[in-house]
Amino acid sequence: MIEKADITCRFRRSVESYDENAIVQKSIVGKLSGLLQEYVRPYPVKILEIGCGTGLLTSALLKNFPVNELFINDLVPEMCRKTAGRCAIPDNRCIIGDIESVPLSGQYEMLVSSSTFQWFSRPADTLKKLAGHLAADGFLVFSTFGQDNLKELRQVSGQGLDYLSSAEWQGILSSHFDILYMGEDFHILYFDSPLDVLRHIKNTGVNATAVRQIWTKGQIDQFSRKYASCRETANEGYPLTYHPVYWVCRKRKS
Repeated sequence: MIEKADITCRFRRSVESYDENAIVQKSIVGKLSGLLQEYVRPYPVKILEIGCGTGLLTSALLKNFPVNELFINDLVPEMCRKTAGRCAIPDNRCIIGDIESVPLSGQYEMLVSSSTFQWFSRPADTLKKLAGHLAADGFLVFSTFGQDNLKELRQVSGQGLDYLSSAEWQGILSSHFDILYMGEDFHILYFDSPLDVLRHIKNTGVNATAVRQIWTKGQIDQFSRKYASCRETANEGYPLTYHPVYWVCRKRKS
């Protein structure tokens, strides 16, 4: 079970450190921007971004596209407010709270999201809800993460999020959307030590486990010893794999 309160705490702690450490997330935003330019026509003027974080995708949307009305959402109030201030978005266009339960009103011409949908507790119900707030022929463009995401942490700790497979996402999406594009990438970051891996996870908030874990010194030492097995050669750094998956969808006609 994904504990949204724990997720809020993790990302709240990473508000100031996120941008500096979000190497892969910045690359994902670049890929999403390219997909938007390639597939979304005509470009929508009323958009809701789900899980805006510190505004990496928000800034790209405002820079590269003729956005008229951009609404932003985030689970973490501090994230949403920081992005609103950074991107000059009015308070009345900030929707703070869990998108799975927060009330929405009206319809949008596009829903867009980067690196958020993996946190959904009820993806099928949530996608049905979001489809209900999408205009006819509206677009849903998002990235999530696949089953090899942070696989080294799962290998070492035996814990991790239950990432949906692409087939599972396709089954959920096809109830409400026509799928225009699906693609995936693999990004491997290398660190000097297992402790640097843990610092990266802490500074980005992207913990692999669905529940909070308190690390003792003994557990950290054990983690460091086990993580050595993830290196293919002694001269190589300690790897951490990201597995982003991209979807471009259009609301299915009734």
